[in-house]
Amino acid sequence: MQRYERSIEIQVPVGELFAFHTEPSNLLRITPPNVRVEVLRHDPPGEDAIVELRVRPIPFLPFISSRWRMRFDIFDAPRRLADVQVSGPFRHWRQIREFIPIDDEHSLLHDTVLYELPFGPLGRLVNSLVVARQIRHMFEHRQSATKRLLEE
Repeated sequence: MQRYERSIEIQVPVGELFAFHTEPSNLLRITPPNVRVEVLRHDPPGEDAIVELRVRPIPFLPFISSRWRMRFDIFDAPRRLADVQVSGPFRHWRQIREFIPIDDEHSLLHDTVLYELPFGPLGRLVNSLVVARQIRHMFEHRQSATKRLLEE
């Protein structure tokens, strides 16, 4: 199992930061421009809510896409959100977002991603050559975009 963690301080109250991450359309606003994401379904925010996405990770190969079905298994407002892949391209995917108040006007967003690619040793090789870097770039971009959008 692979693990990636990253944090960023954002000048916004923790409740506002949490609410931002419960709105599926904001995923489109914080996704890197070279990754195409389409929200196919999103239940009202809450525990057991389902979100379905179509993701096209390679812009010059638009015919390559994957469909992700995610379920929120932790919805602890305004402190924690976690979702798990029900179906999709990974053998296992779990994202945990923690929203930590620093003071009344500042929060820390901490993302933890636990994932595993399929195909055993081949999947581990692909992770070390490509996927780990893509995940790092994705979350650097997402957190920076979240900060920019909320601090504007």
